[in-house]
Amino acid sequence: MTTSIAALRTETFVATPYAAAKAGAAQLVRQAALELARYDITVNAIAPGPFVTNISGGRLRDPAVRAPFQRSSPMHRLGEPADIQGVALFLASPAAKFITGTQVIIDGGMTLGAAD
Repeated sequence: MTTSIAALRTETFVATPYAAAKAGAAQLVRQAALELARYDITVNAIAPGPFVTNISGGRLRDPAVRAPFQRSSPMHRLGEPADIQGVALFLASPAAKFITGTQVIIDGGMTLGAAD
C-alpha cells in the first residue's frame, strides 16, 4: 500500500482530506497486518515524501513550486519514482517475510526536519 508522510505529521502542503485519507490507510495497514498475520500474509506500506510525479497535475515538475520542498529537505532534492523501486521490490520479496504492519518512509529525511 502507499501512504504518505502526511499520515505521520501535519502538513502545510496538503489538504486535510488527503492527510486524513493517508492516516486512515496507515491504520488499515496495521489492522490488516494484525488480522492476516496468522495466515502468514504480510501487509506493509511505503510512505513517500514529496516526489516528482504526475500527482496534482505534475505541479512539482515546476522548478518554482519544487524549490521550497528542496530547501526543506535535508537531501535538498525531491524523490523520483526510481527512489521507491528498491523498497517496493524488497517488501514484495521473501527477504521481507518477517516484516508486517509497518510503513517504510522514503522522504530524503524530510520528516527529520531541516539539516542546515
